[in-house]
Amino acid sequence: MAGYYEIIVRGDDRDLIPFIAGFAAGCGMTGVHFAQEAGLRLNPLRERIKHHGEVQHIICPESHRAKLHEAIAAAAARYQFEIRDESRIERAYFHFTFDTPSRKVAGEIRKTLESLPAGVAVMDFDPEEIVNPGAQGPEVYSPVHEFVFRGKGAIEGDVGGVIDTRRHLADLEFVDCGEIDLHRP
Repeated sequence: MAGYYEIIVRGDDRDLIPFIAGFAAGCGMTGVHFAQEAGLRLNPLRERIKHHGEVQHIICPESHRAKLHEAIAAAAARYQFEIRDESRIERAYFHFTFDTPSRKVAGEIRKTLESLPAGVAVMDFDPEEIVNPGAQGPEVYSPVHEFVFRGKGAIEGDVGGVIDTRRHLADLEFVDCGEIDLHRP
């Protein structure tokens, strides 16, 4: 598993996010994520009080950490970016549930869970498939469906892989993904 860091930077999000995103894209960096976009569990009010202002949590591979530090330090003085805290992240996880009458969506869920990135695993997976041949048609608002695929589980492991998997599952209809929890050593 690749090593990841969470870097907490104080600064206006309207300046900080485009600055970091542009810097990462310009340098060809991959794996740099912002907390809200990635779905990380945060307490924004607590964070603002703790860090005396608006902060952004940036998740990045260890290999990009030094370059991001340099970029933040070299940013124009008017931005007033300040690294407030950082920590190494060991792994990440989130819970998900699904309940779909669509065979297509069920296939996408299965495909996603069968082709997880390296270092990522599905835990406590509890699927249930119900086929009712007596039901008529696949209408979404029908009281009884011919097909139902429902269940729950958790995704755990490599930080980057967990973030990517959550994004993919969250884009599917009928799938509800919880926020990502980070574990530090």
